[in-house]
Amino acid sequence: MTLAIEIKSVTKEYELGHIKVPALRGVDLEVAAGEFLSIVGPSGSGKTTLLNLIGCLDEPTAGTVTLFGKQDISHLQDRVATKLRRDSIGFIFQTFNLIPVLNVFENIEFPLIIQGVEKPERKKRVDEIIREVDLQAFVGHKPDELSGGQRQRIAVARALITNPKLVLADEPTANLDKETGLTILNMMKEMNQVHQTTFIFSTHDPKVMQLARRVVVLEDGKISSDTLSSNN
Repeated sequence: MTLAIEIKSVTKEYELGHIKVPALRGVDLEVAAGEFLSIVGPSGSGKTTLLNLIGCLDEPTAGTVTLFGKQDISHLQDRVATKLRRDSIGFIFQTFNLIPVLNVFENIEFPLIIQGVEKPERKKRVDEIIREVDLQAFVGHKPDELSGGQRQRIAVARALITNPKLVLADEPTANLDKETGLTILNMMKEMNQVHQTTFIFSTHDPKVMQLARRVVVLEDGKISSDTLSSNN
């Protein structure tokens, strides 16, 4: 089994004045490459903190986080962490985080510009993924001209345009109606199967849990259960 993520004895504490507040308490977790995994639990259980550690957006207080079987990302220099996020990790947020002055094509293209990809290759890849997420009719539209579901499709396309090994999605269906949320989830699952990209979701949404191949439950900063889905 090829591991995408290996987490060992990870704790995370935040300081509020003179008080230390534990967010994660000794978490151990292995995620195989190509998994479609959901991290669930009540608010304050540590879901977003765990995603932030995996995504090099934060550092653990103790323990190690290893990506792709070789790189300990627990305490990377900012420059190295930025390059790793840029080249290997895609992010999908519940608030979409699109650039309002850019149209659909430009929002999706933006990560490739940062990577220094040449214009002909950028156009080819953006055109392909726009077809995958069925946004051909909206390439010239700005985000505020689109529905929530359409904006989330842009966010998914932008996260995948760099062909990342790993995609982290924090409550990706929270601002979507049930039908639209299910459409987005099925689209991501198909992309997971086609491209073998590892997907990890932080969620309260039962639809995400039902589609996940594996569900990890966090409670009070600890993993309380880790089960494979019988539906997949």
